[in-house]
Amino acid sequence: MSAATVTTEPTFSRVPAGDEATGQDCIDLATGYGVPLDEWQADIIRGVLRETDGGWSASQAGLVVSRQNGKGQILIALELFGLFELGEQILHTAHSVRTSSDAFRRLWNVIQSHPDLAGRVRRHSQMIGAEYVELDSGARISFSTRSASVGRGLSLDRLIVDEAEDLPAAEVGALAPTVFSRPRAQSIYFGTAPGVTHDAAAFGAMRATAHSGLNPRLAWWEWCADWGHDVDDQAMWVRVNPAVAAGRIPLQAIIDDRAILPVEQFQAERLSMWPPTTARHVPIITESAWEKLRADSPGLDVSPDAFGVDMSHSLHISVVACWMVDDRAHVEELWAGTDVASAVEWIVAAATDTCEVVIDDYSPAAQLIPELKPRRIELRRTNARDMAKGCLLFETRMNAGTLTHRGQQSLTNAVMGAQKRPIGDAGGWGWDRRDSSVAIHQVVAATLALLGATWAGDKPTGEAFFL
Repeated sequence: MSAATVTTEPTFSRVPAGDEATGQDCIDLATGYGVPLDEWQADIIRGVLRETDGGWSASQAGLVVSRQNGKGQILIALELFGLFELGEQILHTAHSVRTSSDAFRRLWNVIQSHPDLAGRVRRHSQMIGAEYVELDSGARISFSTRSASVGRGLSLDRLIVDEAEDLPAAEVGALAPTVFSRPRAQSIYFGTAPGVTHDAAAFGAMRATAHSGLNPRLAWWEWCADWGHDVDDQAMWVRVNPAVAAGRIPLQAIIDDRAILPVEQFQAERLSMWPPTTARHVPIITESAWEKLRADSPGLDVSPDAFGVDMSHSLHISVVACWMVDDRAHVEELWAGTDVASAVEWIVAAATDTCEVVIDDYSPAAQLIPELKPRRIELRRTNARDMAKGCLLFETRMNAGTLTHRGQQSLTNAVMGAQKRPIGDAGGWGWDRRDSSVAIHQVVAATLALLGATWAGDKPTGEAFFL
């Protein structure tokens, strides 16, 4: 690759428009305190902190780039500015203890190296796995590894998800509610392309959303080689490693990695090759059989027996109703969108005294539960065992012809795009995506609605409780 063709531009980006003055202030602060930034890193900071109408243009931001290019340097700049200028409450999470502790150490070294910053620290902890810094202003940043419970009960201005290529659904469900109540909240997901051992469904769904443009408030940058590209093409090595293109990291570092890393690891960690789903997908029901289950709606004057609510990894919400009519169960999606507050208000207005609202505890939709709590909604919270029961019930009714639907494309696409994943060791299963580009939250919501409607007519199996 000649010098004339070297570029640090991303291979793909999509960034909402907005004013970049705050982003430039962040860059100036960081560089003033000895945090150097390449121009491509500065461009990302400007994009993340773009503002429109008094708020962040992007509610979510994501970055995919190979390891050792400088993702952490961007985060240090954002965290310094968030703490010392914006007075934010920040949670920095990572998959591994080593990564989260290293992120703390790097930020702490900057603070300790400058007396005017260190003098504003009220308290801090360097305990591994529980590091934090709190300022005299009340601004605070905590560092933690991720789990199914991390973040519960917190209210954050900025959520940082490092190593986002390994982000299971349960962790998304725990983290998503943390940025619900703050008016200028923002979530940042940084990672590389996933390897074969990573749970990348959430990060992959976000990437698919970025490429499709479905979420106008998602900012996204990536430096990814196309799958199948020659792994020994050194011009591509430079193209997808902006730190090499910028001259900060020598090409020899990648040559050395190529000599020692297994090819699959090299593809993910050095070329950010996003693997495709190659297995042939067999839907749980054929399109023709699903079409035969199509039926008219019971009508707006008939109250549903239950609502099911689910949220995708890209934070799209589906509310599906289920009616029990004679020997059949009828499901329809009645509300869809991304605004949590609007979803809550719609559910409150639509749910009757006898209509259960069912939400899975480990779904990102669990963030609606605290908002529904004071509204006296008849709510049932489910677990993995309940989901296995619901999926078996859904499949049994489909096969028996006693589950009907109105032919909505969103629900049809979800059913056709879903596949089974095992739950437990007794043959139970739950819904899973055939690949990261598929949204299945509609069929999950339909399953929860069916489960709730079945429970409503069979109270001995469990009493619903009021929050």
